Amino acid sequence: MSDEDLENSKNKVQQKKNYLEKVLHKILIESCFVFNHKFSNKICIFIILSAIVWIVLFILFDQAALPGGAYFSLWILIIFSHILGFICELVKMPSLLGMLITGILFKNVPKLSIIGNSIYSATSSLLRNVAFCVILCRAGLSLDLDKLKTMKFKILKFSIIPCLFESIIFAFIAVLVLKLSFKWALLMGFVISGVSPAVVVPGFVIASSCIDNIIAITGHSLMIGIVFNKGEVWWTLVQCPLQILAGVLFGILVAFFLNIIRLDHKISKVSLRFTVLFLVAMIAALGFKKINFATAGPLAVLTLVIVSKIVWQRVDEYQDLDKENILLNVKNLDDLFSKIWSIIFLPLLFCLIGNEIDFGKLSPKTLGLQLAVLAVAIVFRLMASFVSVYFDKNLCFREKIFFCITWIPKATVQAAVGSIALDLAKLYQLPTQIPTDVYFH
Repeated sequence: MSDEDLENSKNKVQQKKNYLEKVLHKILIESCFVFNHKFSNKICIFIILSAIVWIVLFILFDQAALPGGAYFSLWILIIFSHILGFICELVKMPSLLGMLITGILFKNVPKLSIIGNSIYSATSSLLRNVAFCVILCRAGLSLDLDKLKTMKFKILKFSIIPCLFESIIFAFIAVLVLKLSFKWALLMGFVISGVSPAVVVPGFVIASSCIDNIIAITGHSLMIGIVFNKGEVWWTLVQCPLQILAGVLFGILVAFFLNIIRLDHKISKVSLRFTVLFLVAMIAALGFKKINFATAGPLAVLTLVIVSKIVWQRVDEYQDLDKENILLNVKNLDDLFSKIWSIIFLPLLFCLIGNEIDFGKLSPKTLGLQLAVLAVAIVFRLMASFVSVYFDKNLCFREKIFFCITWIPKATVQAAVGSIALDLAKLYQLPTQIPTDVYFH
């Protein structure tokens, strides 16, 4: 065979290969609607991933992943939370509303309540606590320390005054209208005083919202220690500062320990920091709760995240990274927490909260009074917010009103901490209705 014939043969083989590649491209890519439409592509990916998750659950947990089992029920709740959340987004409503409705439907609709009732209370409480850890980690990471230093008086004023004012006003009104004991009313006040960083606008309001949430969570943790104290009053007064000190010391020491061992590995530095921070945060939150130091847990997580962020920035500076890459590392770490929050823990948290709402046990009159107390407290919060920005000469009147309105949103913090008192009441075998006072026997 001549060289010319050999060359022609090679050209024919190459032409056939190119033809087959074009045919496969037409069949697999251009002719398939899934890859041509972004919306249908998302639906396809969602269905495939949902099926894969269920298969993994079935392999690991067998009967518990079948209809009637706890893991199957959780899988169904998360799937429908995403679906209803997406529908709410289409009609310009918050996605978390759809997730909350999902839990309510699977708890109160007769045919669907089989799913809601198959989830154990202890499992629901554990998952909500893990979601709370993610919220605390995001709050600590989103705190802009540079902005806090340059605008510390404005940020502290805009966070402390509305938060404490709303908590105390709510407590007094709840005592008068709902006939609660003051300690229970103040506990509820700190629950509602937090704001949602995911809803408020960027700027110094984001930094203020982080401080506001830290104050609300700290106040709530302190009141949990007081309300559910099993000993004498003097021991409560001693125990609260001890728990605060234990939480702060744990966070600082562990953060510096993580710096000593230097989290450098073959895998991404940000991924390793995320993994270690998330796991240690869960150890802090759940571990302190295990030894009845419930107040120390949230403070330990917040301190751990904030100090770790500072230390890791210093480490990156020591390794001669420029400021842009240092900030990028922090942003990538925050993005990882945001992804697991939006994909897993946001739908999980709100559908589980909705699953705790039983309309059969709700009194319309009591519910109306509670909503009225909440509305009055929000009005007083608006007034306190306006006072905190009134003397700022850099803001016009409309901007001041706008900042006050952005200080209203409430969602994630309330969903995370609102059920803690109920979980503890179940743990200590107390009445699950909020009493006028609580006595331990």
